[in-house]
Amino acid sequence: MTRRERLEQIVRDVLAPLVERDGGGVELVRFEDDVVVLRISGTLSGDPGSAYVKRSVIEPAVKSAAGPDVDIVYERALPA
Repeated sequence: MTRRERLEQIVRDVLAPLVERDGGGVELVRFEDDVVVLRISGTLSGDPGSAYVKRSVIEPAVKSAAGPDVDIVYERALPA
């Protein structure tokens, strides 16, 4: 399994269901040149606790799948 495949699996099977329980959303937009771009929505895009969730849940999971040296960039989902 490639790093991208591991990352896609972690985002899809672990992170997305986890944050959805709290009204948030996360999806992988892009992974190239050791940069992971994640689109966040719901409570993750503005809730004061979102920084904690990103730092303690999302970032360790992403780094375990894609490598400890990747940079993680967040973009907010546009309102529907």
